[in-house]
Amino acid sequence: MKTFKYPFLCLACGLILSVQPCLAQEEEGEYQEAFTDGIEIQKELWAGMPKLRLLPELKANRVELPRTDRPTEHGGFDGDVAQFQPAGYAAPAPPDLMRRIRWQQQQDGSHIGAIELRSQDATALRIQFTGDFGRNGEELRVYDPKEGYTFGPYSLPRMNEDGTWWTTIIFGEHIGLEFYVPPGVASTGLPELTGIGYMYAGGPSDFHPAGCSHRDVACEAAWRDSEARAVTMLSTLSGSNVFGFCSGALINRSPSDLAPVVMTANHCIGTQGAANNTTFVWNFQNATCNGTPPAANSLPRSVGAILLKRHSSSDWNLLGSYEQPGAGFYLGWDSSDSYSNGSAANGIHHPGGTFKRISFGTKTGSRNQTFCDSNGQNCFDADVWDVDYTTGFTQPGSSGSPLMDGSRRVRGTLTGGPSNDCSVSRYGRFHNAFGTIRYFLFEMANPTYVNRAVAGDGANNAGASERGTSGNPFNSVYEATFCVPRGNNVQIVPGNYNERFTIWRAMTLRREGSSGIVRIGSN
Repeated sequence: MKTFKYPFLCLACGLILSVQPCLAQEEEGEYQEAFTDGIEIQKELWAGMPKLRLLPELKANRVELPRTDRPTEHGGFDGDVAQFQPAGYAAPAPPDLMRRIRWQQQQDGSHIGAIELRSQDATALRIQFTGDFGRNGEELRVYDPKEGYTFGPYSLPRMNEDGTWWTTIIFGEHIGLEFYVPPGVASTGLPELTGIGYMYAGGPSDFHPAGCSHRDVACEAAWRDSEARAVTMLSTLSGSNVFGFCSGALINRSPSDLAPVVMTANHCIGTQGAANNTTFVWNFQNATCNGTPPAANSLPRSVGAILLKRHSSSDWNLLGSYEQPGAGFYLGWDSSDSYSNGSAANGIHHPGGTFKRISFGTKTGSRNQTFCDSNGQNCFDADVWDVDYTTGFTQPGSSGSPLMDGSRRVRGTLTGGPSNDCSVSRYGRFHNAFGTIRYFLFEMANPTYVNRAVAGDGANNAGASERGTSGNPFNSVYEATFCVPRGNNVQIVPGNYNERFTIWRAMTLRREGSSGIVRIGSN
């Protein structure tokens, strides 16, 4: 693992340039249909598990927030509904919360401080900060005050365009924040606490399906310890105010090299800002059939992602996780358009922002369908597969989850279904999206090229011009690190790349050409 932070990393003469020159990659023509199978991850590679506070004996100042409101249910729309689960809202934080942190000086001159916030009736909380921090070694840990599960440390956050960023999610009515300030550094360099995310849905028990019965994935041992391990729950922020839940999954590459690439629906995360604000909760599933759900705050999670590619007409996108995922499997896929009616169709998902369920049925057709929210608004069209489920079903929160065929290969990502028939689900077609997203999944460009001067794929990477080849390079180094095959080279055209990122796989960053300087860093 290598993290690039301020000051700049420079690639110039004599640096990482002693290996053999790379040959230019030929440009691709029309793609051929392809497939790859799933792959299991060794448990020692899982990441994001909760840790311990630095100073758990420090009694934090406790602050009572406004009570979490649960809105009146609307619904009543008679049509196809996109299965995004509205689950909460963002609101301004009470003023001067950072001044209420209780601090304790340590023997080495460092300071540790903590504050705990509570909102009655909240199923979960998230915190918004404004401003960068960490350039002098400051750190934040986010914890569950009830059980002590702690995540972090977080430092040098990737901020949104407005200078804000959101913490990971803590389930329950309480959330704790522990700050570390090194010796000789003033706490005035910490960011401001400016917003609260109040969740009124989600978690192990907040779930009351009507009309149809779910199937616990733990009741299907053949799936529980394999493909189910790839599926993740997403805590998302839609626009600037609405929190919600979706589903997604780690997806394999050919050749396999465990790049942390996650599939989900475009209507769940359609912008880079939404990707920045997403928390992935991994392994939220029961150990035994219809058993007690695990404590949600005991589960591994990763925070934030780069939006690599999106294909809105099939409601698909690919995300690159900022942090190493805490999952045990990567799903295989099949890009073929040949998917016969009556063929097996299997889905694994997080309905209602709860633990994993599984659905079994058949693929029955395909169509271009209009989807809206539960109020008949925010509509969009998508090319989808039709699936009829006979065991289990999907509902809001399941959006973005994978549709797998009889060979357990991904064929689609869940978009939604009829509001009056829970047995029918519609999945954005992987075949249609493949021409755009394939550059991160199949025979990736090797070496992978970067040139900051190219225009790129436009707003939120909704295009296929960036491919990592010499003729169609990426315009950011971070994108290329998700494309390049493990152990190979990223060729970077000289210039200033205002980026900061972490690399989780072996690779070499090299300057392209015989002169010039590559600077990678963040001001």
